[in-house]
Amino acid sequence: MYAAIGSKLYALQERDGALAVLWQYGTDGHIPGSPAIGGDGRVRVHSSDGKLHCVTAEGEAAHPPVAVEEPLGWASPVVDHQQNTWVCLYNGGLLRIDQRGIRSPTPFFRTRQKFDSTPLVRGEMLYVGAEDGFVYAIDLSASRGRNQWDPLTGAGKTEWFINSSPALSPQPALIVAGRDEFLYAFDFSGAVLWKLHLRGQMLGSPVVTRDGDVLVGLSLIRRGQTGQGKLLCIDSRTPRVRWEYAADGAVESTPVIGDEGLIYFGDNAGTIHAVEPSGKKAWSAPVGSPIRSAGTLLSPGRLVFGTDNGTLVGLNCTSKTVAADGWPKYMGTLGQSGSVPG
Repeated sequence: MYAAIGSKLYALQERDGALAVLWQYGTDGHIPGSPAIGGDGRVRVHSSDGKLHCVTAEGEAAHPPVAVEEPLGWASPVVDHQQNTWVCLYNGGLLRIDQRGIRSPTPFFRTRQKFDSTPLVRGEMLYVGAEDGFVYAIDLSASRGRNQWDPLTGAGKTEWFINSSPALSPQPALIVAGRDEFLYAFDFSGAVLWKLHLRGQMLGSPVVTRDGDVLVGLSLIRRGQTGQGKLLCIDSRTPRVRWEYAADGAVESTPVIGDEGLIYFGDNAGTIHAVEPSGKKAWSAPVGSPIRSAGTLLSPGRLVFGTDNGTLVGLNCTSKTVAADGWPKYMGTLGQSGSVPG
């Protein structure tokens, strides 16, 4: 497992019920986003030193760090099928860095709006949410990027900015959680298939079950009160809320779905929850610190979350790995490139 903690990237392996550090790679700044793993086995992180670092499976720099501006708070790099890395720029737009570490002299796509969201690459198309409230669909096959969804027609339009990462639904559809308290499903022309109002902020990213149900956490925070939260399951065919599961605190964590259907997520009260596909509680475990991270399954029977105090917590579970179908975790797969075939 690769984890970005503080200014370092760690490679970790479970041995005898504990995590062993295989190696660590240091940068000169905090790493706010998640590592992205390309099909070449290299790991990319965007550090607050203003550079993209590409690290081999042995912990060595694959090439010199590439200057790419300081990172945004919500956007992690993604890697396409040609092993190009795509970075959302602090000053707006999208930058391409090839496998050799050579960046394009100018942004691949220019915009005044920040893409403060982790993109999703499907074939030759990159989908990303922007601060102007639109989802952009950028063709990666050309020498310069162009938005395929015309905002003048309302394609990809929400009513506020977007920070969560999109998910793919089997419909097929692109599922997007807006900061306007609406969950959206777009077809691949940018038309809204449906939108559903959910009272509360969706600060994590949605995931999708093999049957097409959408899972997303909600945070309900009122001034002077303790934050509340819940996990919602939405039937994407209707759409309607299939069930709600009350958490112990606000939910900013992105769930992960196990191969037998169990759903795992954390909350800001410091509890990790396991929920059955029906919405019934399987178990919960207090860990002593808020969990805002996305979860993952490190190995058969081992669930891992990061906590706010910089600790990785491993728990026993019944899942052997993540679900094979749907969009079961943040960035889609254990490979965590952010890319899927078209």
